[in-house]
Amino acid sequence: MRSWLKWGIPLAVVVLLAAGGGGVLLAQQVYYGERESSPDVESAPSGVAAQQKVSRSGVEYSPDAAAYPDQRIIEGLLDNYFDGINRRNYELWKSTVPPSKWRELPLSKFHDDYGTTTDFDIKVHRIDPGQDRSALVMLSFKSNQDIADAPPQAKASCVQWDVVYPVVVDEDGNAVLDISKLPNSAIVVPCG
Repeated sequence: MRSWLKWGIPLAVVVLLAAGGGGVLLAQQVYYGERESSPDVESAPSGVAAQQKVSRSGVEYSPDAAAYPDQRIIEGLLDNYFDGINRRNYELWKSTVPPSKWRELPLSKFHDDYGTTTDFDIKVHRIDPGQDRSALVMLSFKSNQDIADAPPQAKASCVQWDVVYPVVVDEDGNAVLDISKLPNSAIVVPCG
């Protein structure tokens, strides 16, 4: 019995450590291997720090946000969202939000709400994954508009916005900005 304890316990410890190490290696291969092989993933080369990125519409991404695996999808959404507002292009804006939002904000109301608005100095600070293929995008931007069109809590021609935009998958399987939660996820102050 004692001889079994002399070699049995150390052997059991070695087997458990090997199994644990193998599990870690397998998990890394499964989770990180899929991420690296995915065509939608943008990642920095090994050993190279992520860099800040600027989109075609001038939206700036922090290194952390630029390294997010689905950053290109979010970049397309934000470019189209802000271009839709700045160019008064309702159809482009409408393509970035859920149907419930564009039903709530038809073309005439869109022009009333955004007719004098120009958004600029847009910076994405962080993107966090959510549940069911969703994400939370933390960003800041400034808007110029007629004072009458400014938000009630910041009646000014220039307003600084700090917001969290949830990115969700709509009923058609498209990623959209769920801005219906915006009043509860925004800090709005006059530009300083």
